[in-house]
Amino acid sequence: MASTRIRLGGIKILEGRSHLTSLCKGGEAALADICSRLAADRINLSLLTYISDAVDGSGASALSTDRADGFSAYFHLRAAQGCGSAVKLHPGVTVLSIFPHGQKACVIGEILGMLTNNGIQPYGIASSTSALSVLISSGDTPNGIDGLFGPFEFPTYRSPYDWHAAYREQEHVLKEIICSYEEQVIKVYNIVKDCGLDLWRLRLPRRSLGGLGAAFLAMDRNGIRLPFLVAQLDEEESTLFAACLPSEHRQKIRHTLAFQLPGIEPIHLDEVAMLSLHGPHFGDRYGIARALVSAMQSHEVAPLAISCTIASISAVVRADDVEKATAALGTSFQIPA
Repeated sequence: MASTRIRLGGIKILEGRSHLTSLCKGGEAALADICSRLAADRINLSLLTYISDAVDGSGASALSTDRADGFSAYFHLRAAQGCGSAVKLHPGVTVLSIFPHGQKACVIGEILGMLTNNGIQPYGIASSTSALSVLISSGDTPNGIDGLFGPFEFPTYRSPYDWHAAYREQEHVLKEIICSYEEQVIKVYNIVKDCGLDLWRLRLPRRSLGGLGAAFLAMDRNGIRLPFLVAQLDEEESTLFAACLPSEHRQKIRHTLAFQLPGIEPIHLDEVAMLSLHGPHFGDRYGIARALVSAMQSHEVAPLAISCTIASISAVVRADDVEKATAALGTSFQIPA
């Protein structure tokens, strides 16, 4: 009998992280200030997400650093424009990544279901062109990895035991290489534009994470792809999600969310596009996030959402800003013709 599990390529973990969240009234200006402060202090980021509030101009930022840099990063965020006391530090966090997701909504749907069933509260989620990264407590890491082998199968590892044995043998090789140099122009492999999208924002209580997972599973059954997703734990311990989904399925998506998440009112913004850069290795060197945000700011492009994880940057902008955003990225990133 054929397996009903979803076949994926692999698992990667980054242990010993500090994770910080901040709600700043300054929006993208505050984000630019945060990234500049961290780069000036040569603090490497293994993950960065940003969600703009189109109503009041504020922005929610979240980032992960090496655990040793957590307190320094905390004070940089506190000093940034419009952030003040709205900063939280979560030490002892693991970045758990799986790949490739192939823009399949069922992948994150199954992950949210697994986290709910195992009583694991995610601190955040970030997507790249190929990977999905979930931030969980270090204490939840073993259960998180074991839980992946329920809905997913991996070609190299038949069980969590096989994966743990392989990881422990190669742990010294898999450690991130921290570079101390700073290129004036950062080399990337390519830039991909994805248009015809809508941006959906939802704030969910913890008890509703499973419902959102069920909604993504239903979308997948209807052939709806998921190009972009970020999530952040906010001040009220609820989770703020931002997802890009195809505009052509707008009504079907609205009905699915209403059915699976009764009482939750999503905020919807149509006519957006996503730009993805593959190549910047977060955690390997500082200053990549600053290059992204400062380039867009200098060209007066306001990002609606950002996800930076593994080796990719994904930025969501208004459809009218796509060409301007592409030109902006070309000033800080060397993009092949």
